[in-house]
Amino acid sequence: MEDTRKSLVFTSLGHFANDGNFLLFPTLIAYYKIIPNVSIAFLGVMAIVYNLLSGLLGPSIGKLADRIDHDGALIFLGILLEGFSAIIFGVAFVFQLYADYIILVASVILGIGQAFYHPIGASILAFTYGKKNSSSAMGINGSFGSLGRALIPSLLVYSMLFLGKFHGLIVIGIYTIIASFVILTGLSFFKRSKYIKIDSVKHSRNGEESKADAAEYRKYRKFLYILTAIVFIRSFFLLGTVTFTPDYFDNVFHSKIIMGDIVTISFLGAVFGQPYFGTVVRKYGGKFTIAVTTIASTVFFGLMLITDNVYLVTVIYLIYAIFAFTSFPVLLGYVAQTIPNKFSTRSNALVWSFGNIVGGAIGIAIVTLLLYVHVSLLTALIIMLIFSVISIIMLPLLPSKKKIEELSI
Repeated sequence: MEDTRKSLVFTSLGHFANDGNFLLFPTLIAYYKIIPNVSIAFLGVMAIVYNLLSGLLGPSIGKLADRIDHDGALIFLGILLEGFSAIIFGVAFVFQLYADYIILVASVILGIGQAFYHPIGASILAFTYGKKNSSSAMGINGSFGSLGRALIPSLLVYSMLFLGKFHGLIVIGIYTIIASFVILTGLSFFKRSKYIKIDSVKHSRNGEESKADAAEYRKYRKFLYILTAIVFIRSFFLLGTVTFTPDYFDNVFHSKIIMGDIVTISFLGAVFGQPYFGTVVRKYGGKFTIAVTTIASTVFFGLMLITDNVYLVTVIYLIYAIFAFTSFPVLLGYVAQTIPNKFSTRSNALVWSFGNIVGGAIGIAIVTLLLYVHVSLLTALIIMLIFSVISIIMLPLLPSKKKIEELSI
C-alpha cells in the first residue's frame, strides 16, 4: 500500500476513534446529572476542564511533533489516554459517592488525550498529499471523524441500556485502546524526514529554530492570528452549544434513546459534508468556505430551536451538522494551503487547539454560567448564537486569495 493511502487509512481510523470520544462526555451529562450530589454546573465545569486542557496543551504538542518526528506514536498516546478515560468515566457509576472526583480524573485524562490527534493528523496528510490535494484528503479523513461522532453516542446509549452503565463504558474504552495500537502499527511507516530535510543538530539544541525559519514564520503570523481569532469566537457558539445539545434533546423529548438517535442521525450529515467542503476549499479557497459554513450553521441552529417536532428537529439539526462540523478540512485545509509544511503542526495547533478548543471551552463556560444563574437551557443556546453572528462580521478581516499567494513568494 502506497504511503498516501496508508496515511489516509490510519489517520482516518484515528479520527474516527478520537472524534467518537468528542461527544462522550456531552452524552454522559444526561446520565451523570441524576447521580446524587452531581450538579449540572459541576458537569459544565468538567467540560471546560477537558476542553481547556486539550486546547492549551495542543500548541506544545504541535511543537513537539515538529521536532521529534514520531507522529504515529503521539497519536497512539492520545487515543490510548482517551480509552482509559472512558473506563474511568464508567467507574463513576459504580462508586457514586465519589462520582465527582472520578469524573474530574477522567476529564483531565480525556483532555490530555484529545490534545494530540487533530494538529498531527492534519500534518501527516499535508506531508503525504501536498498543499494542492491535502484539503480533499482531510475531507475524506474528516468524514470518518464525523462517523465516529455519529455512531459513538448511540453505541454508548445502547451499550449502557443493555450492558449497564459501567460495562457499556468499558466496551467503549476497550475498543478505543485496541484502535490506538492498530494506529500505532499502521502509521509506523511515516517519517517527516522522508518529505523534508530535518536538521538534527538544530533539533538537538532544544528544538531551537534558525533565524531564517523564525523570520519566515513571522510572515504568516498575521494570517494565523486573524484566522485563530475568528475561529475562537465562532467556537464559543459551536462547542458551547454542542456540549449541551444532547441534554437539550433529552429535556425536550424526555427520552435518552431519542436523544442518542437524533445525535447519531444528525452527525451522519457531516460524514458527507466533510469530503464535500474539503473539495470546496481546494477549488474556491478557505475564506469562501469558512463564510458559507459559518453563515449556514448559524441559520439552521436558530431554526432548530424554534420547533419541538422530533422529525423537524432531526432534519434541521442534520443540515446544521453538515455545515457546522466541517472544521477539520476547512480550517486545517486552509492552513495547509497557506503555511509551509515545516511549520504545519504548530500552525494547526494554534488554529485548532487554541482557536477551536480553548474558544470552545470559554463557550462552555458561558453556557454553564448562564445555567448556574438559572437561565433556561433554551435561552442559553439562543444567547450563544450572538457569538456566531460576531464571527460572521469578522470574516472580511481574512486576507484575500491574492494576498495569501503573495505570502508564499
